[in-house]
Formats: sequence, structure tokens, C-alpha cells
Amino acid sequence: MVIHCSAFSLVEMAGGTGRMFLSLVLSFYRVRTALSESHSLLYHYTLNHGSADLPEYSVMGLLDGCEIDYYDKNMNATIPRQQWMEEAFDKKYWEMYTITQAGFHGLIKGQVDRYLQKINETANAHYIQGIFGCVLNDTNPSGGVLKFAYDGRYAFSFDKDKLVWTVHDPIAQTFKVKWDNEKKMDLYFKSLLEKDCVDLWRTYYSVGKASLTRKVSPKVLVIARSGHRWFLHCIVTGFYPQSISVTWLKNGEHVSESKSTGLLPNEDGTYQITKFLEFDPYDGKSYSCHIEHSSLPGGKTVPWEEKVKKERHVGLIVMLVLLSLAIIVLIYMWRRRRRAYNAV
Repeated sequence: MVIHCSAFSLVEMAGGTGRMFLSLVLSFYRVRTALSESHSLLYHYTLNHGSADLPEYSVMGLLDGCEIDYYDKNMNATIPRQQWMEEAFDKKYWEMYTITQAGFHGLIKGQVDRYLQKINETANAHYIQGIFGCVLNDTNPSGGVLKFAYDGRYAFSFDKDKLVWTVHDPIAQTFKVKWDNEKKMDLYFKSLLEKDCVDLWRTYYSVGKASLTRKVSPKVLVIARSGHRWFLHCIVTGFYPQSISVTWLKNGEHVSESKSTGLLPNEDGTYQITKFLEFDPYDGKSYSCHIEHSSLPGGKTVPWEEKVKKERHVGLIVMLVLLSLAIIVLIYMWRRRRRAYNAV
């Protein structure tokens, strides 16, 4: 199955209990929405212990935020998620890739199973999330990522320069003591993050560059909605790549008190985001939405057309006309009654 580039395609693959778990997954696998020139090759790993609604484990590969492959235990095969990945690598490549993923899973699962046995939690459902890979600034390596979460809590991470594990939650202290002493494993992780991952990014990026570097300009709509309070909506959709900045301007000055839907995927592989701003439509101020995106040199500013005020004026005119007609009718009826009274 080939899909469009989207950092959220995991949502499409879960149901039931899995959807309840997605909020934890997405909080750990945060998607960057700020403008950035960085690149990355990241693998998102999920180990499911005790829930029949999800595969025992799954791995999703993201190249610059675009899903390029997916594996889970139920399928027992790695599937390319982009046509250019499918065309570039043969079946044997994906079979070897699956073996590598299974080896990583075996390493993590063995550690987790022993820990759950130690704390007598083997009968309960638990989830381990991992994210590992490399980040590049332009095309130069700038960092490696290897971190884990336990039941949605950020637990610990690997410092490849110091070859030590950093504890972010007390539950990971047991793992730190053991893994800090596994020097061969830590050296393997260091090499994986600094060399193997970077080489793999360059290979994949050369294959998918045409798709990953395309630029699609956003469509922008600014509207006002009323309820108990008035809100401006800046709807920005259909853009690619995903990095974008959307801000509100009040009399030309940036306003920080806005809310957002966050970055969301469209079915065609582009993205959308909506920014909300509470405001007074009758305060005499001018409002506009400013967008910065790689497809828009110099950015784009879309003003709010003050239709609310115009509609208010039209409404007042209508009310005055109706009131005038009512007065005329009352005068006419009063005169008729007076004439009828005088005739008697």
C-alpha cells in the first residue's frame, strides 16, 4: 500500500484501544511545525505488552517527516509506504530490513519482559515507545536520537557522545545501571546513529528528493464566527512541506494570544492548520493573518474583510425601515379610527 507523505499515518492504522494510546504516542513523537532546514531519518518503535488490539510491536520509518516504511508483527513484513521507495529497492532488501528490525525488537523485548517479571506486572497491559535515528543540518550530521518512553512517560535517552543513558523518569533507573555497563552495545548504538543512519538518510533522500523537496503553496481563508464570543479563523490548507508559520496581526502588530488546531494531514499528502483569535469585531482594529512558508518568498498576509460591520449596518438600516413602516401603519390606523368616530 502506497500512501502520501504524512507524519500522522499511524493514526490511520489504529482502532479501538489503539486510538486511546495514540495521544501518548503523538505526545512522544512530536511533529515540528516551525520553519526549519533540518533533515532527519527517524524510526518510531512501539512494543505492546498485553493488549490484543495492537500488534506486539511495530516500527515506522520517517524520512524528513514522510513515512517511508512500516512493519508490524501481525504482517511480519516491512512494507514500503512510498512508490519511489518501492521502485528503488527489491523484495530481498525489504526481507533483510525486516530481520534487522526483528533483532532490535528482540533486544528491547527481552529487557522489558525481565523488568515486568521483576515487578510482577506481566498480567497487565504496558507500552514501550522508542524513537531512534539521526538529524542533519542541511546535509551535515548534527545529532542522534535514541530515547524511550514507558506507558507514555518519557523514561530515558542515550547520550552517544558520553556513552551513557540519561534517566528522565525514576522507572528507568534499573535500565540505566544495566545499559551503562553494556559498552559493546552502546558503541554499536553510537556507530548506528553517527554513521549507518546518516549513510542511509543520504541513500533514501537521493531516491525521494524530487517528492520531498516539492513546494505547494497554501490556500488561505480568513473568516469570523460568533457564539458567546467572537473568533477569527485563519484556515491554511493544501501546503507542502509541513514547516509553516501562521500568526495573527492586529493593526500590523503580532498577536500572541491565539490558539491552533496544530498541524494536520490532508488526504493528498499536503497539510493544513487553523489559527483562532478571540476578538471584538466592533473595536475599529484591523486584523490579518500572516503566513510564512518555503513556497511563499516574503510571506503572505491575508486581511480580514470587515463583513461583520457591513452586515451590522445593513441590519440597522433594515430595522429602521421596518420601524418606519410600523409607525406609518399605526398612524394610518389611528386616522381611520378617528374618521369613523367623527362620522358617528
